[in-house]
Amino acid sequence: MLIFIREKHLPFWLDKEETLEFPTVKDKTKVDVAIVGGGIVGITTGLMLKKQGFKVGIIESKKIASDVTGSTTAKITISSNLVYDEILSDSGLEVALKFRDANILAFDKISEIINEYKIDCDYEKIPLYIYSTDQNNYKDIEKEYKALQKLDIDADLTDDFQMPFNEESFKENNAKSKDSENNIGMNKAIRYNNQAIFHPKKYSNSLVKLIPGEGSHVFENNKVIDIKEGKINTDKGDIFADSIIIATNSPIYDPDSTLSYMSPIKSYMLGVYVKEKIPDAMFVDINPFHTYRKTPTEKGDLLIIAGEHHHTGKSKDTSANFKKLIEYTKKKFNVNSIEYYWSNQDNKTTDRLPVIGETSQKGIYIATGFGSWGIVKATLAGMMLTDLISNKKNIYTEAFSPKRFKKQKSIKKKCQSSFNTKDLNTEELKIVKDAILDLNPGEAKIIELPKRGISIYKDLKSNFFALQANCTHYGCRLSWNSAEKTWDCPQHGSLFDYKGNSIHGPAIKNLKSYLD
Repeated sequence: MLIFIREKHLPFWLDKEETLEFPTVKDKTKVDVAIVGGGIVGITTGLMLKKQGFKVGIIESKKIASDVTGSTTAKITISSNLVYDEILSDSGLEVALKFRDANILAFDKISEIINEYKIDCDYEKIPLYIYSTDQNNYKDIEKEYKALQKLDIDADLTDDFQMPFNEESFKENNAKSKDSENNIGMNKAIRYNNQAIFHPKKYSNSLVKLIPGEGSHVFENNKVIDIKEGKINTDKGDIFADSIIIATNSPIYDPDSTLSYMSPIKSYMLGVYVKEKIPDAMFVDINPFHTYRKTPTEKGDLLIIAGEHHHTGKSKDTSANFKKLIEYTKKKFNVNSIEYYWSNQDNKTTDRLPVIGETSQKGIYIATGFGSWGIVKATLAGMMLTDLISNKKNIYTEAFSPKRFKKQKSIKKKCQSSFNTKDLNTEELKIVKDAILDLNPGEAKIIELPKRGISIYKDLKSNFFALQANCTHYGCRLSWNSAEKTWDCPQHGSLFDYKGNSIHGPAIKNLKSYLD
């Protein structure tokens, strides 16, 4: 079967949607609240705060909603996986009920915002199925359902639902598989009715347009260099604020070391056209973990499928993850064409709860740890942070506080806190250049010198790059991402492009280059 691969290495949401233009920072700008990060957390919080009379300033290092928000699968749900049973068991009934209420509150808020501002963003109410076709997983699904009953969450346990793939095509594509006939007939699911999907860039664009003016600002292409109480230094100028919100997915300012209690998780996505008619629903297959949803396009419904999750920086060959996802998709569906492929990452906390609130540094707030469930959690963050900055009581403050981990043991290994970044001496330079000559175009590796590591890469035009091999955040050794051509930190999730530029926090500083 011939499948056309267009090789658009970008999220579908960013391909044809309007690209907005905002200025860079004007030096010595003064606002009431400065928000670092122009994704859905920053935009939602900024608009809510402006509505309450605050002057806000959003500072984005790239383009608005172009990073994590622009790379989401954009499912709006009160659950994303088997999570409630774990929270109920580990954190107790009171916390689990707050977690439930917070998700429902934020879920409802999104539709309220869409109606209030009359936003055209392909918003649609559809059911969510968290399911498995493997009998070995049925007990886990049933345990989750019992937790949902205990928490009085509206959901059904069912084995009667239309699979996201056509049964006949499944059998056709898996004719050589011994167990394909059996697997298709077995399924069990938790169904959440009246969940939702939308277009995240259309939504974000509509909201961010409402922020500039009356003393509020949106700034793009500004790299934050330093954050201090009441002041943010950027490469284009300084911003002064009474309160500061860090909304950078992985916090670039983290006085309570919340990143020590989170794991950065990388996910892979495809946008494909298939012959099957995709049901009006979202699907989460719990093992192996994959998600499906469709979105309307001019050419018909595009299927967005995600999977092949792993800890950031801990896959030996990230290109192979895309290949596995393509193989999985071809096995499940009759694929006409693969239009888009991209990846994303998010942080999962040890207790599965988000991190939202004021840090131990008075006046500085963070929002992170959404566990690949960012649309609802980001909206919750906007609501909570608006309350806290407005000096209003919020009942979720303690449960989701950044300070809740203080008595817990870090899950992170200790990294190399100091390492040599001096220029290469003559002997080191020769070793590096010889190693680069041995590389094939498109290859990368880390050279271990006596007192340091050097990461090297040769691009397809035989240009070569040599950088420090340790992250500028806490000094952790980096890992090569062959699919994205980036150097990734396996501990805290920082990403650097092959030239050494920091493109995803928590790292702020670029890697030192040795061959400039």
